[in-house]
Amino acid sequence: MFKRLSSELTLIYAALFGIVLMLIAGAVWVAVEANSRQAVRAEMTSSSAVFDRIWKLRADQLQQTAEVLARDFGFREAVATGDDETMLSALDNIQSRFGFDTALIIRPDGSAVSLDDTLTGRADPTLLAAVTTNPDASGVLTLGNTTYQAVSAPVRAPTLIGWVVFGRRLGGEQLGELEQLSAIPLSAHLYLQREGQTWAALEDRPGRAIGIAGEELAGRAVQTDGDIMINMPERNSIGGVKTLQVFAEGASAALLLEYSLTMNQAHYRDMLATIAVIGAIGLAALVLGSWFVSRRVTGPISGLRAAAGQLTRGEVAEVAVNGRNEIAELAANFNVMSSEIAAREQRILHLARHDQETGLPNLRALQEALATLRSSTPPGNVFGAIISINRFDQIRGAIGHGLFSRLVAEVATRALHSREDLHVGRATTGTIAVVFTAESRDAAEATIRATAQAVSSPVTLDGDRIDVMVTAGLACDAEDAKAHLELLERAEVAVEQARTQRRIAAWFDPTVYGDPATTLSLMSSMIHGLSSGELFLAHQPKLDLRKDRVNSAEALLRWRHPQRGMIRPDAFIGMAEETGHIRPLTDWVIDRAITDQRIFQKAGHDVTVSVNVSGRLIANEQFAERALRQVRRSGARLCFEITETAVIDNPRLALEVMNELKQAGVGISIDDYGSGLSSLSYLRAIPAEELKIDKVFVENLGNGNSDTFLVKSTIDLAHSLGMKLTAEGVETADVLAILRAMGADMIQGYFIAKPLTVDDFLAFMQSPDAQSPSAKAASAI
Repeated sequence: MFKRLSSELTLIYAALFGIVLMLIAGAVWVAVEANSRQAVRAEMTSSSAVFDRIWKLRADQLQQTAEVLARDFGFREAVATGDDETMLSALDNIQSRFGFDTALIIRPDGSAVSLDDTLTGRADPTLLAAVTTNPDASGVLTLGNTTYQAVSAPVRAPTLIGWVVFGRRLGGEQLGELEQLSAIPLSAHLYLQREGQTWAALEDRPGRAIGIAGEELAGRAVQTDGDIMINMPERNSIGGVKTLQVFAEGASAALLLEYSLTMNQAHYRDMLATIAVIGAIGLAALVLGSWFVSRRVTGPISGLRAAAGQLTRGEVAEVAVNGRNEIAELAANFNVMSSEIAAREQRILHLARHDQETGLPNLRALQEALATLRSSTPPGNVFGAIISINRFDQIRGAIGHGLFSRLVAEVATRALHSREDLHVGRATTGTIAVVFTAESRDAAEATIRATAQAVSSPVTLDGDRIDVMVTAGLACDAEDAKAHLELLERAEVAVEQARTQRRIAAWFDPTVYGDPATTLSLMSSMIHGLSSGELFLAHQPKLDLRKDRVNSAEALLRWRHPQRGMIRPDAFIGMAEETGHIRPLTDWVIDRAITDQRIFQKAGHDVTVSVNVSGRLIANEQFAERALRQVRRSGARLCFEITETAVIDNPRLALEVMNELKQAGVGISIDDYGSGLSSLSYLRAIPAEELKIDKVFVENLGNGNSDTFLVKSTIDLAHSLGMKLTAEGVETADVLAILRAMGADMIQGYFIAKPLTVDDFLAFMQSPDAQSPSAKAASAI
């Protein structure tokens, strides 16, 4: 409602003062009103007493005159003899002397003699009854249309021979005379009530309003302390009612004395006017003083308001502190709060742009740096890289989270030292992100390789020496837009692609990454295909050269899609590993291999079935528990084929899982040996019973190249480690003969048989090729 506090305070103070002033004025007015009414009542009582005395004096004068005349001998004789002229002369004499308005003589028979036409020869029955009942009757008497104050006196000679009646007119003039005799300005009104009728006012003065209608007189009269009073608020007056004695029974008379309160209160008006003037002056002074005080009070508050507005806009705000009162204390506290908020905002901004554990810039800060580089660098010269610490889970588990965070910070520091204009921050738990500019892709790759080399050296933390090896992924800002990934997201994908390629650094390859939507759709179709029968196992026989018969097979996954046809395993196995679908897929393969093996056993073929297991699952405890339950429940003879690099990421857990599998009767085979370049120490630690040499080394045997020496040395290595050697990719009899001569234990390939369905495998096992493979080899040579 108010935009300024000073205006609100001024109005509030003025309103309070005005209300108090109005209450005082109201109290004064009520007091004046009550005092005025009390004074009027007292004066009315006094005036009423005066009217009573005047009324009685006039009645006594009339009564004395009537009695004197009634006792006069000559008058009694005239009345007794009926001498009307003598009676009229006497009445005229008395009327002239005393100024009576009417005089008459009434005989017992009802005849009457009067000076005027008040009576026409006979007295009114009511009048006759009144004097007969009370010869000394006195009171208000109405003769015709005229009202009198009348008295009567009996005329005796010596018996009653008549009555003499004198009266004074009760009209406006007479009431006015009564008003003038009062000490206060009153208005007198006469009211009569004839028998059977209502009260009626008698007023014959022109311009004089009747105070109250006759019909309201009885209803509004209230007796107060012995006096009959009437309040007349419509005329702002109060009236006193005097009951008058009537001459004849059956009638009533009353005199209303009205006193105007307005006239009584006139001398108070000046006092009220003075109070009003003083109140107005006081109100004006209060408004002016309130305005100055409120300005003084709200001035600092306005300053606080302006400073608070600055604070809400994120600006630094400070107000002046003047004095030592509460507002000054508030201003001082505001300044403290403002400084603390500014400091807190700085901390929040720092936390928003930095990693809490290492203090390094986070991805948000790197995105801001990237935006700055984009605005000042030509397209194609802005690059991003992710440098990932290899085996970070194992390192963190060994040294703890605190030391690992320090390790990441040290790696970032080394990266910064390799080139000062790099923007380095923490991307994830075990990775740092780098944003930089370079003149070309080659220059960018050289920078990251140099950075990776700079950070790939041992770090000593709290006396512990930690070997650090990293893998880097790179991406160019202006390339690979179809991947729908941010720059650093592409670089993070490139890290995984580099690890897959066994390289220290690699560029993001959109072809390998593929279309995520298509990948997710393919994985959804694959899960559906597991239950609909689209996926099945093809078993490739393995020939035991020692026993010269087929006694095992490798289960290979096949997918016959209803729309796409046959889908190669390479097209979806890698995706399943990336998306996490490899776990349910491997569980299904194990269940299916166990089922197929039972079919082989029922047909009389004791065949060990080999299943390929992803290196990402071999260190998964939940997978190991389920695989063990499947094997123990079924009693199947399975062999899990794993790659030689499966133990690199988490060697301790992987080796524990493989030992548990071996104890449960599951064979362990090292697949594709020679393609992973793993450490011989890991090879020696793996509890494997079979070593499978990759087909790339087998296909060209006999051509006089170095592969012959490599295969022979691998066979010797396997035997020295207590393992059997299986050669993959055998497609000719010559290669088979060379391998047999070298001492290979088992072979598999298209020369023996291609991967077969269950039915085809059973048919193959009944054929001569399975029963006598050597004969086939001899005939082929």
